[in-house]
Amino acid sequence: MSLMFEIPGARTIELSDLMVDVNGTLTNRGEVIDGVQPRIEKLRSQCSIHLVSADTFGTLDELATALGVSATRVSDGHEKRTFVNRCGASTCGVIGNGLNDALALRVAALGVVVLGPEGASPRSLEAADLVCASIIDALDLLADPRALSATIRP
Repeated sequence: MSLMFEIPGARTIELSDLMVDVNGTLTNRGEVIDGVQPRIEKLRSQCSIHLVSADTFGTLDELATALGVSATRVSDGHEKRTFVNRCGASTCGVIGNGLNDALALRVAALGVVVLGPEGASPRSLEAADLVCASIIDALDLLADPRALSATIRP
C-alpha cells in the first residue's frame, strides 16, 4: 500500500506514510477545512496517514477520529523530524505550513507546503519540494500521480 510517483528524468517516489500538520494545514483556527475529509478518506486507502501536531486548539483527537487516521502530539519541529525518521524518511511525505514543519519537510521523501488560511513560514517554503495554494490542492496532487510528476520533474 503506497502512493507512487514516477518523476521523468529523476527518481521514483514511493510514499507508504504521510505526516500531515493540523493547525493552518488541515484546519483554519481549529476547524477542519471544507473538502479535506473525502480527500483524506481516498488517500487513506493508499498510505498510512498520521496527524502530527502541537494541538494548539485542542482538536487533534477529535479530528483524527473523524478522519480515521492516527494522531501524535509533539512540542516542536525536532519531534516532527524524529517522527518522519521513525516512519522511514525515504518513504514518508510531509504536508505542513509552519516553522515547526521545516525540519520534517527537509528530511521527507516529498515535502509539501500549503499556503493556507494561517499563512506559511518562509523556512518551510525553503525546505519543501512543492508549494500548493491550499490543502485541497495538495491532497488532489497526491491523488493524481501524473499531475504531481509534471509539477516536480527536473
